[in-house]
This record gives sequence, C-alpha cells and structure tokens, in this order.
Amino acid sequence: MKQTRLEKNKLRRKGRRNKQIFISLSLAILICLLGGALYIHLTKNTTTTAINETTKNELQPSKRVEANVVPENAIDEYLNEIGFNGTVYIEDKGKYTLKKAYGNANFETGEKNQMTSTYLIGSMQKVIIATAFMQLVEQGKVGLDDPIQKYLPHFPNGHAIKIKNFLGHTTGLNERKKESDATTPYQIIKSIERAGIKQQPGKWHYSDDNYAVIAYLIQQLSGMSVDRYVKQHIFTPANMTSANFGPSFYNNPLHTSSYYNWDGDIVDAPITEDMSQLFGAGDMYMTVEDVYKFDEALLSGQLISKKGVGRLLQKGAGKYGFGMYDFGDYHISRGVLYGYESANVFTKDHTKKVILLTNARDRSSKKAFYIYTRKILEIMEKN
Repeated sequence: MKQTRLEKNKLRRKGRRNKQIFISLSLAILICLLGGALYIHLTKNTTTTAINETTKNELQPSKRVEANVVPENAIDEYLNEIGFNGTVYIEDKGKYTLKKAYGNANFETGEKNQMTSTYLIGSMQKVIIATAFMQLVEQGKVGLDDPIQKYLPHFPNGHAIKIKNFLGHTTGLNERKKESDATTPYQIIKSIERAGIKQQPGKWHYSDDNYAVIAYLIQQLSGMSVDRYVKQHIFTPANMTSANFGPSFYNNPLHTSSYYNWDGDIVDAPITEDMSQLFGAGDMYMTVEDVYKFDEALLSGQLISKKGVGRLLQKGAGKYGFGMYDFGDYHISRGVLYGYESANVFTKDHTKKVILLTNARDRSSKKAFYIYTRKILEIMEKN
C-alpha cells in the first residue's frame, strides 16, 4: 500500500524529533562526563598539592632542630673519627648539651667508660688550687703582692718573689728532682728550697713546684690539710660529689686505668710514682660532670667573688692567669699525667663549654687536646 504525502511528512517530522532528542541526550551525557573528569582532575591536583605541602613541612627541618641536633651529631662524629677514649661534657648554653662516654675504662677487662667514670686530672687541678687560695686572699689572710719570705722565711730569693709569681709561674725557680717514693708536703717544700733559683722573678716558666708551694700555704694559712680544705670549701659547695684526692682513686670502683694510644695501639701506662709526689699539682681525680660543676660554681661567683674570678682569669706572662690560659676568645686549663689527659674550656661569654677527660692519651701529638678543643669550638661556632 502506498503512503500518502501526509503520512510521509509525519514520518519525517517524527524522525527529526527523535534525532534532536538523541543529540540532546548525547550532549548532556558528554557534558556530564567532561564535568566529572574536570572535577576529578581538580580534586586530584588539590589533594596532591596538600600532600606535597604536608610532606614538605614534615621534612623541612626547623631552626631548632638545626641548632639542637646538627652540632651535637657533628661533634660526636668528630670524636668517633679521632678515636676518642674517655668522657665529654660539651654545652652551648640554652641550645644543646652533649654528655657522652667513649671507649674503655679498662682495656683488659673490656669495662666501658661511663659518665660516672673517674679520671686523674693532672695539672687541670691548678685552677682549683688557685681558687681555694683566692678564697684566703679575699679573707685577708694573705696578699698577692706579699713576698714569700713572709710565710717561708728560708725560701731562696724570698724577698723578691711574690705570692702572685707562684700562681702565674713567674718565680724563676729551679725545679726540684721528683722521686717516686712517698713524701710529705714539708719535705717537698724543703726540696724546692734546696733547688734554688735560676733567674729573677718575672719571666714565665711552667713548673709544678709553684703550685706545691701554693698548696702548702693553703695548709699553713687555714690550719687544715689541703685535701680537707678543698673538700670543704670547693667540692662540697660546688656539689662535686665524686671529686677526691690521692690513693683513694684506686679504691673507687669506677676509676679508669691508664693507657697510651700510639697511633691506635693501646699500651699500659701505669703510674710509677707515689701520689704524694704530686702534691698540689696533680693528685686530684673526678668525673667530667664534677669539672662542669666546678666551672658553674666558679663563674657564678659562688666560690670567690666576681672580681676574684676576673683576677684569676687575667692573662699574664705565657698567656697564663692563675691556673688557666687565655687563648683569646676562650680560657683553658689542661692536665697530663701518664695516660690521663684533661681539658677544661669555656668561652669568655661563658656560653660554650668543652670538657674532655681521657685515660688513653694520644702520644702522637703533645698538642692533641688543644687541637681537639679548638676543632670542637669551631664546630660549635658554625652552628
């Protein structure tokens, strides 16, 4: 049957409408798809940016971390690099503190060093003896400009040598011959007097005998043994609970043994002289924290007045004050006794402290501890 023209027109119109509906639906679907893709893209970028920012913030070290962790790690790395054996107390006040023990207290038994390990500190004790003596100066019991003959009438050149010359190593004395046997403070003084003088006072010459005389004067002026006086007037007020003198060192269960380090080879370095021979100049022992406590008590004016501290640290001949050297931007006291070596350093603004105690002294360099402390201070200054 043939379609009429009217029917054909209806079919065409119906086809066009269906086509328009199809196109509209297709466009709507396409728009939805494009919108969804755009949303996913934007959401992904936003999330990625947020994650990146969070990660960046988490990984970015704060200034506090740089100040508190990096120098400590760098110093620790340096001490391990040089094979340091002992204990250290290193502080940049208000920023960080490194308190750590390295290596062995006893290489035969394998006993490790600890923060509570005790060491003989050798000549580093001179600043402690000088502080004790300055207490007597401030009490008016003795004057720095007094001639030594006022207290020891038979001392050679006693009218010319002043008390301050002993504290600053400018007496001009010959050195006595040290023995290995037990002795007494009186016998040591007589031995020094017999040795006589080699020059007039004023020129710097380092000698333990100068501080043996100062320790003897502490006894004469205080009416107490120097051990007892220092314990009562230095160790106790400074809370130096492990500090002590002489033979009792070996009775301390935490005492360290003495060794030499010859380019990595560790050999015994036993003390062959009686401790009494070290009177006033090398017979003290303590922990690294005891040294720190002494510094804090001294610099705060707890042991002697601030004026007295200034006089004690004042640079004289040989860059030496009373028991400490002045190295420009810092003060240092150092001690060497067989395998023991010690250094006590603080900057002139009192913010940085470097204290090193070892029982395995580096024999390859006489200046090892000067080098170590200077390097550690450089690391601290950079951070």
